[in-house]
Amino acid sequence: MNKHLLPVRAWLMAGAVILVFLMSQCVEEPFEPDITGTIKGQVKDSDTGDPLENVTITTKPATEVDVTGADGKYTIAKVDTGVYSIIAEKMDYNGKILRVRVNEDQTSRVTILLSESDRATSDDISFTNQFTPVEGAKNQPIAPTLSWQTQNETNSDSLSYDLYLYPSNSPVKTRVAHGLSDTSYTVDPLHYNSVYYWQVRASDDNGTESYSKTLSFKTLGISDNSFFFVRKNKGDYDIMAYDRQRDQVHPLTFNNYRDWAPKINPRNQRIAFVSDSMVKPYLYTMNKNGSNIRRVTDIPVDGYHNYGNAFDWDEDHGKLIFSHYQYLYEIDADGSKMKAITTAPEGRHFREVEISPDGSKILALAIGEKIYNSAIYLMNRDGSNPQVLIDSLEGIVQSPSWSIDGNSILFTHDISGNESLNGRMLNNQIFRLNLSTRDTLGLSQHKPSGTNDLNPRYSPTGAHIIFTNAPNDGSEPPEIWMMNENGGNREMIVPEGELPTY
Repeated sequence: MNKHLLPVRAWLMAGAVILVFLMSQCVEEPFEPDITGTIKGQVKDSDTGDPLENVTITTKPATEVDVTGADGKYTIAKVDTGVYSIIAEKMDYNGKILRVRVNEDQTSRVTILLSESDRATSDDISFTNQFTPVEGAKNQPIAPTLSWQTQNETNSDSLSYDLYLYPSNSPVKTRVAHGLSDTSYTVDPLHYNSVYYWQVRASDDNGTESYSKTLSFKTLGISDNSFFFVRKNKGDYDIMAYDRQRDQVHPLTFNNYRDWAPKINPRNQRIAFVSDSMVKPYLYTMNKNGSNIRRVTDIPVDGYHNYGNAFDWDEDHGKLIFSHYQYLYEIDADGSKMKAITTAPEGRHFREVEISPDGSKILALAIGEKIYNSAIYLMNRDGSNPQVLIDSLEGIVQSPSWSIDGNSILFTHDISGNESLNGRMLNNQIFRLNLSTRDTLGLSQHKPSGTNDLNPRYSPTGAHIIFTNAPNDGSEPPEIWMMNENGGNREMIVPEGELPTY
């Protein structure tokens, strides 16, 4: 063998060993590239060529929504590649739909020409600049009164008005009032922290008409010290917001279903809740102002005596946990990656669940076919190592919730011991359980007789407890109360409400 080749071979072998070592130390990270492009363009009047503002641009399949400014331009960024329909809508103009292909890392530019819709107009009917709220007004109430004035040569008593109102993220114009004789109108509650456009059409007895300019305003935002609750409305339930700063109560959901058990994730400002709009109580999320409602689960939050309470946010991981009969699941907030965590004890279903403040534990109420056959369990976040905290008490036990520091829990117990099959409670009281000592302390010592304290939860500071109080015979609607963390200074703060939560 050539002695001069030995060092070369040794060097090659050493290099190979180093390369194998380096490769063994490298862990391939999963990579999911963003294969997206951008849609840009401008909307113009087809007759004059002037840019058109306040044109709502949407796409199908749905992506983002944009509204053109004074230059008529729009942009929809980070659109998945593919073919889309662009939909352009503006009050008093004929809408238009155009198709466009979006390619990776490219900008597709589309100019849209809109023509005015046909309508009879009269120079005798014109609007003044006296509009309320004024163009661009902010912090407007969510049930604002819109007003306008006209100046015309004909008798103003012969005029009638139609009012159009629509949110900035909607391509659909909505007529909210027809044939008004007054020049003002108070609209139904709108979403918090949202931009709306509005316009008035005036018409006379001859059928001629005139349109006002399109104006916009923005509703006020929800204050940070607001809390959310449920209120019965004509047999169904709406989710409400109580703004303590302004002492105002406004609905976040408006429909003929049972919207139930709101729970907010302070990290993403989304509210999770259940709704029986599909008969069973499925899990949904929405923005803090009630907009952008999305269904999360394909299976209902259901089980023994379960009205949809059994779910909670895992704030740190952007997930939700929820129960389906005897099973406890976790799921991403977008409805993906659902998997089972654990199973309830034999003969019981999970009815209420709550994750600890540090995200490491789950507090759960499991209940049997008889509503008073219940127990409170503590387990690890992955469902392992379940421990019984409370069991075998006479009377119904329910509503476990965490303290702010995670060292204790609240729960309720009907100390009357009543165990009727219909679940009626006679003297339900709030208790605090110290998890270290397992000592309990009653907090309902000042509760009016003949009533039940229900659904307790701590305020964000831990200084107060918010809860429901209701007559034990159901003769009056439940009310929302607040007290100090030791049970003192009870105060009714919202009539007709239940299931309060921060």
